[in-house]
Parts: sequence; structure tokens; C-alpha cells
Amino acid sequence: MLFLISCVIYQSQAQDSLFTSLESFCDDILYSEACFNYLSPLLDSKKSYDPQFIYNISVQTSKNKVSRVLYDFSQDDSKDIILLSPHETCRDFLSLALHNLNMSVPTDNSVAIVRTRTNFRTWLSAARADLQTCLDAFEWAPDAIRKTIAVNLERSTQLVTTSLGIITKIDVYMRLHEEPLTRMSLNDRQTLQNVNQGMQPDAVVAADGSGDYLTINEAINAVPPRNNERFVIYVKKGVYLESVLVGMSKWNILMYGDGMHKTVVSGSRSNATGSTILQSATFAVQGFGFMAMDIGFENTAGPKKGQAVALFSASDRSVFYRCMMDGYQDTLFANSHRQFYRECDIYGTVDFIFGDAAMVIQNSNIYLKRGISNTNVITAQGKHIPQSISGISIHNCCILAAENLDGVETFLGRPWKNYSTVVIMESQLGSFINPRGWRAWEGSDPRLGVPDSILYVEYNNVGVGAVTTKRVHWKGLKVENTQEYARSYTVGSFLGGDDWLPSTGVAFEADLYSFCLNSEAYSF
Repeated sequence: MLFLISCVIYQSQAQDSLFTSLESFCDDILYSEACFNYLSPLLDSKKSYDPQFIYNISVQTSKNKVSRVLYDFSQDDSKDIILLSPHETCRDFLSLALHNLNMSVPTDNSVAIVRTRTNFRTWLSAARADLQTCLDAFEWAPDAIRKTIAVNLERSTQLVTTSLGIITKIDVYMRLHEEPLTRMSLNDRQTLQNVNQGMQPDAVVAADGSGDYLTINEAINAVPPRNNERFVIYVKKGVYLESVLVGMSKWNILMYGDGMHKTVVSGSRSNATGSTILQSATFAVQGFGFMAMDIGFENTAGPKKGQAVALFSASDRSVFYRCMMDGYQDTLFANSHRQFYRECDIYGTVDFIFGDAAMVIQNSNIYLKRGISNTNVITAQGKHIPQSISGISIHNCCILAAENLDGVETFLGRPWKNYSTVVIMESQLGSFINPRGWRAWEGSDPRLGVPDSILYVEYNNVGVGAVTTKRVHWKGLKVENTQEYARSYTVGSFLGGDDWLPSTGVAFEADLYSFCLNSEAYSF
């Protein structure tokens, strides 16, 4: 009861002080003018409104616009074969954006709860990333087509960004008046313990016919929609040649195998063979709360086929534990939401850890392979606006050579978007890392150069590749006195992992520490 009273008090304070009019919500956020122009016809701009009411109006307006754009794309029957793949990709990601907006609609007094506001910010960041991925699908389309698509998406993008700006502003103010978070239940921890002890799964997949299903997709189809309890799928050892989709309605799946190199989902689709970014993914997961353990995902298209995703994840609060992701270009596409990777092996060549998620890779091995060029790049992070909750955090990992890399320059990352954010901390960096460390985005593309707004951080790393004396001189690259930056991108701070990871039963380190896995990698 005391908490409810305090909520009423600080909401009243919010109305009487900070949030006194529509202008007070729109002021000092990105697209502030658009915020006022879009919302003022729906409201009395001189009246004081409850923060949740304003936020709700903004999200509903965003939903309506994205729904309309999705409808228009669905009615487009373009026969141009060059544009078929971009159109399909755009429809896929507009659907994801609408799903994330639906998740972001407040109910009851939800804006008064800090955890829920964090969820809203995460889902709106994801919706913003989905819209950007839709536009990116037309990167190589004719200029006139790309400009038309950009115009069609502009209002949706501004509206979603406005909703994100409003809830961020509310969140920053209201955090001064709230009690600490409570932890979630330990039901999942018990589930994982039971799995380790040989608990009977809900479904068994076995290619030899000894299980309930022959394919992984059949088992996933059996999962009830929006399931609130863990649905456990055991995939027996073997190579499963299928493209798997865990759709938006498939929640809380725990899938485990017999080991990352024994149970392997394998595919070979790629951009070069006409697949969209989702179609190229051997394993794509969208549903909330997905967990994978002791299983491998690979794309065998090879280094000459361009973009060929092994694992695509847009699953919020997803966990990949003791998993393998193996490919060449764009192996791991962490598209959006909060994602945690622990004790995984990740292989690739160019931009092979990329996307706009808030992701932490911890206690894992990152392996560089030889591609078709003499340049390898590990990360390409896609944070597009400062309000988005996204970034790639590599913590206590080993960056290693999977084979002889003589003559190959290897870089830690390159800025895919203007606010590209990558933090590498307390990790071991091999001698094959180029002393400059980071590489500019190059090509006949408007993203030439390095924006000052990026954030690249190196903290307390070891190994020959960790020496920073010859690093590039970029304003956004931080290599000295970086502990506070690093602390902002730990599991606890960045993912809010203390709140939800204990329930999964997966080990994690919430803060900084100094330890690196032993490895049997090549040492050249």
C-alpha cells in the first residue's frame, strides 16, 4: 500500500513540475518538433496530462502508422526480381516492429514500475531497429527506390523514436522516486537443474526416428502460443539440415542438445543465392525468453557467398549457453532486445557479430577464420540513435585464430551506424589483431568516415593484440581510464541481468573481474 501511495505522490509531482504540458514531454528529445506536431492534434497542448496517458497516446499513434506501412508493403506486388528480397525483408521486420510496439502498450499503472519502463525502452529500441533493418534491406537498390522507401518509413521512424524519447524522459525522472527491484522466481533455475539431471523433456527431436519428431520445426510448431511455462525440447545428436524459425508467438522455449559439436543445425542459404537476411539464417528466433544449451548453429554457404547468417536472434531475455555459431560473413545477427551468450564458440570472418541488440558475450571464444579477402572484422554494431538500448559487450572472452591468418588484417570492429557501440573488456586478444584495432566503414556509401558519436571501449584486456599504443585516433574510441565505461556494459548494468538471469540457472558474472578461458586454439 505504501508503494502505491508513493506512486501517486510522485506522479502528482511529475505533473506539477516536469510534465506540465505536451511541450514538456516533447522538449529536448529527438524529433521534438515532430513529437509535438504528431501528438498535438490528439491532445489539448495546454493541458497537463498523466505521463502514462501521453506515453500511451504516442505508442498507439506509432502502432497505427506502422500498421499502415505494413499493409502498404503487403499490397505491393512488385515483379522486379531485384526488389523481391528487399520487400520480403522489409515486411518481415515491419511485422517485428509492430509486435514490439504491441508489447510496449502500457496497462494499468505500468509506467510507475521501473522494470516495466525498462521493458518498454527495450521493446521500442527493438522496434526502431526493425524499421532501420527494413530500410537497410534496400541498401543496394536504385537510389530512387531507396529514397521512396525512406520517405515511406520516415513518419513511422519519427513516431517510434518519439515514443522511445518520451518513455526515456519519464524513466530518468521517475527513477529518483522508486524502491529497488524485486527478483524474479527461480522456476527456470529448477528447470535447468532438472534438464542437467535427465528430466523428461516436453518434446524429443531425433533424425533417426527415435524421438517424438523428426525435425526441429515440427517440435516448435507443437509449442502452445505465448506459453508462460518452460517448454523443453531435447534435440538428439546429429546434423539437422533445416532452416528453423522460432516465431514471435513461441515463448519460453528451452532447447538443448548433446553438445555444441554433436547436435548441429546446419544450413547454406545466403544473400548470393537470393535469400533475405531472415531467410539466410539457419536458425532464427523471435519469441520471448528463448534458451539454447549444448547445441550448434552453422551456415556452410562459404566465404564467397556474402551474407550468410547462422543464428538470428530478436528474442528478448534470450540465453545461449554452451552453443556454437559458425559461419563466415554475418554469422551472428543479434538484431534486437536483451541477449546473453555464455561459454559459446563463435566463428567468422567479416562483421560476424552484428546487429542492434543489447548483448553481452561472456566467457566465450571468438574465432577468426580465413575468408576471401585479406581483411577480417569482428563486430559491426548498429546503434542508430542515442536513446536506443543497444551495444555489443564482449566480457572475459578470448579472441583467437581458428586457422593460420598470415597476411590477413583483423580488426575489432567498424562503425555500422552513427552511434555504434562496442565494449571489449577483460578479454584476451590474439597477436593477429591489427595494432590500429578498429577500421572505418568503407565503400561507396554515405556512412564514410567515423562519426564522433560512436562509443568503442577497451578495458583491462590482455595479450599482444590488447596493446593500445597504436590505436586509431577517434574521438569515440576510449582506451584510457575506461573502467566506468566498462561497468556500464556489464551483465548487471547493461542487461539488468541481476533481475532475470538468476532465474535461468545459467552462470554469469554481473560485474567486472579478471579471468580468461584456457583455449586450444592455434597460436600463430
